[in-house]
Amino acid sequence: MSQGSLPLGLLCVGAALQPEALRRDALVLGSTGALRLLAMPVLAASVGYLFGLKGVEALVLVVFSAIPTAPTSYVLTRHMNGDGMLMAGIVTSQTLFAIITIPLILWIFSFQETC
Repeated sequence: MSQGSLPLGLLCVGAALQPEALRRDALVLGSTGALRLLAMPVLAASVGYLFGLKGVEALVLVVFSAIPTAPTSYVLTRHMNGDGMLMAGIVTSQTLFAIITIPLILWIFSFQETC
């Protein structure tokens, strides 16, 4: 039964997504996306550098910090009576922009050559 929870969560995100709400919340979506997808990997790389991480360890730290927010956050937001429509927009926009930002982050920090 637990194997079906992620696909059901993704279906809920898709059902709650409203394109006009995305345009209305563009500033919030852009700022949370920039912080999550760009600032977090930079912070993670800085922390990794301070602790002397190199190679695969540094790559894992940066990649895990560069991934978009989890779709299950929508389910939790709805369960706690939060703004589900905004969270659906955050999940969707970050997932779409991660297609660009993850390769960009990897290129900036040149982790392709160390693995």
